Amino acid sequence: MGRLFKIQIPNDELHRRLGGGIPAGSVVLIEGDRGTGKSIFSQRLLYGFLKNGHTATYVSSQYTTPEFISQMDSLGYGIIQDLIRRRLVFVSFYPLLVGLSERKRFLSRFMGEPRLWKTDAVIIDSLSSLLPPELGEDEIRAFSLHIKRVSSLGRVVIMTVNPDDVERRFLRILEEASSLLIRLSVKTFGGDLKNSATIVKYNNAAGIFQKIIPFRVEPRVGFIVEIAAVV
Repeated sequence: MGRLFKIQIPNDELHRRLGGGIPAGSVVLIEGDRGTGKSIFSQRLLYGFLKNGHTATYVSSQYTTPEFISQMDSLGYGIIQDLIRRRLVFVSFYPLLVGLSERKRFLSRFMGEPRLWKTDAVIIDSLSSLLPPELGEDEIRAFSLHIKRVSSLGRVVIMTVNPDDVERRFLRILEEASSLLIRLSVKTFGGDLKNSATIVKYNNAAGIFQKIIPFRVEPRVGFIVEIAAVV
């Protein structure tokens, strides 16, 4: 068995439901509509990586640095020491998304910035918000090849994407490149709305994993895996 990136934290069973961790070399694609929990899911993975001694890069299209620190604190996931010690590289592309010209050049600039790709885990939240308006197939295939090369060095690359914001043919290329494909949804269960993560594909899983993972989020507590299954 190859190297396994542990994501275990106290009082949280996500690591066990995902087979004990995420194998090095994985490309993880987290799909979901707005409000299904893509950012929360990726932030939980980030905190798990950091608490188990892994370094990480988090690229955000939503938060500035102070906003991200506040968001993580609201979940009980303190990251200030990780930022100070440079175990976490946080990059906000929020200001760049305002200009159309910046978005057109983003993908090539992003791939060409080596410091973003040197950590154990690279999380892009969200990729669909950062793609240029006029995306070509050559560009998305070049990006797909780039993340496969990065992962082949024993790193983990995680991307969140809203399927409604990406052409189906481009989304299919990303899905084919992924080794772990997770689809998030909100379903009615017992009269309440519940978030649910369905593992569509999981190549090279380190252990037995749960196909459907229901979860909720509580302030100051963070990501909580539900006991009951959502179908």
